[in-house]
Amino acid sequence: MYVSMNRLTVPADYQSHLERAFGNGGERMKEVPGFLEFLFLAPTEGDEYIVFTKWTDEGSFKNWTESEAFKRAHTGTNPNSPVKSDLRNYAVKSHS
Repeated sequence: MYVSMNRLTVPADYQSHLERAFGNGGERMKEVPGFLEFLFLAPTEGDEYIVFTKWTDEGSFKNWTESEAFKRAHTGTNPNSPVKSDLRNYAVKSHS
């Protein structure tokens, strides 16, 4: 299993825009091969959001990031956006 977490620092005046943009991300991802789970975590305080995705394996995640669907999902992204992004990826280790 593989997890990607994108930590987004979002100014207060931009938070509602971001929430609209990611609000139904999980629905759009359901048909992506290897995709397992999407969580959009909004802060109870502060300015950090987390976009969490879980995948069957690293290859599925990489295939998604290189796909036309990924490019379409990210078109129209504001190049002057005040959002700061810190993407981290993790291999999930089992304790069997």
